[in-house]
Amino acid sequence: MTPRHLCLIILATLLAAQVAAQATTGAKPAAEPPAAPAAKPRNPFEFKVALSDDPEADEIKFRFFGQHRSRAELRTPAQYNAGLAAQEARLAVNMRNRLGVDVLFPASAGLLFEVQDVRLFGDEPRAAANSANTSGVDSFDVLQANVYSPNLLDVGIEARLGRQKFTIGNQRLFSTLEWLAQSRAWDGLTLRRSFDGQYHLLGFALLINELNRVQDDEWMLGLTFRWTPTFLKDNEFEVVLLNQHRDDAGGLNDAHFTTASLRWNGRFAFSDALAMAFTAEGVAQFGTADSAFWGTPGKDDANVQAFASALTADLHWSLGDHSLRFGLEWEYASGDSDPTDNTFQTFRSPFPFGHRYNGFADQVGWRNLHDFGASLEWKLKLDGWVETISVFAQAHAFQRENDDDAWYGVAGTVTRSGTPDHSDELGYEVDLVLALKITRWTAFEVGWAHFFAGRFVKQTAVGGGSAGEDSDMDFAWAQFTLQF
Repeated sequence: MTPRHLCLIILATLLAAQVAAQATTGAKPAAEPPAAPAAKPRNPFEFKVALSDDPEADEIKFRFFGQHRSRAELRTPAQYNAGLAAQEARLAVNMRNRLGVDVLFPASAGLLFEVQDVRLFGDEPRAAANSANTSGVDSFDVLQANVYSPNLLDVGIEARLGRQKFTIGNQRLFSTLEWLAQSRAWDGLTLRRSFDGQYHLLGFALLINELNRVQDDEWMLGLTFRWTPTFLKDNEFEVVLLNQHRDDAGGLNDAHFTTASLRWNGRFAFSDALAMAFTAEGVAQFGTADSAFWGTPGKDDANVQAFASALTADLHWSLGDHSLRFGLEWEYASGDSDPTDNTFQTFRSPFPFGHRYNGFADQVGWRNLHDFGASLEWKLKLDGWVETISVFAQAHAFQRENDDDAWYGVAGTVTRSGTPDHSDELGYEVDLVLALKITRWTAFEVGWAHFFAGRFVKQTAVGGGSAGEDSDMDFAWAQFTLQF
């Protein structure tokens, strides 16, 4: 089955669901009129242009948007990859600028275009403009460029074709990774449809990597179904199916596998001031892959049998302008009990957002992992020159799930290999973040993360732990954001 056929199946499914919804909703009695939504602040960067002087004339809607973000980072040691000659501190300043326009024409046709410039200070040699960056950090690029329709074929389907950004679920599996200066975007087609305000379908086809014009490329097909039941307020259930394929010219970096997820986000209020929120997600992966693609030792064309799960519970308390949240979480990702056999058991998330979920120091990824965490957040609304101030603190305890498998970083690559002779204790981390929302347009943030190296880190250090390979890590940053 080709991607074209699957796209047609997705579109046919959405159209069939639309017909069924019309057949069932037609016999329903008239519902109570919904309450008027709260008025949104006027956006001065949005305006309309009438196509004639007729009061009923069609209009073209314009929305301009943009962002400037500057961040200074200090990390010491620079990284934990074993065998490096230099682990000294690393100071870097990066800057991200975005500018975009969203144009909606009559007849439900739109165009979205956004450019992005990412700079690492001192990266361009000898201050020469438009020269190649030595660090590999992208400079000027098109972040988004797509045509879309909010109501394709007048049946309520939102369609978008081209370069675009979107997220799935809680972003554990699929995220734009806004923390990273470059961020993420994909080339493809997405189709969305909602029914009765509680059933939501999303189908998409993405070209991840254009490997070779003769060979097949790397692409993904996805289908999600999200249910927000009207009888269970503030709860949603979602099923996600992601089918990923890669065939390259060499034939040694192939993969054909499916990631299936079931998620429940819930919230129950005990009173106007006290509520409990939780998430529960289970993920399974199956198919085949080569060792180079999966990023683990083993045989090529091996079977994929991997699992992951995440549980969180948060207690929210609010009193006037103050709000407090206390949270607990546990994340699990399977490891491989026998790296030499014909089965990959190490979980591999497609495009995860590990930064917030697995610590701000970005040293541990969602692979072969047990992550036990606790967090505390306090927010205060103000009437002065700052609208909101928040303090966020969290702590993590990281362990390898299987002692035959490695320690993996946030990108999914091996940080250090491990054996049963090494401890499962990767380390511990504490994070502290102070954030100021100055206005609806501006924000400022400072943070600090400390990673306490565990016994595994000390046991796998090369050269007796010299050059910082077994030391604790500190990561500090300051960030200013201006966006509209």
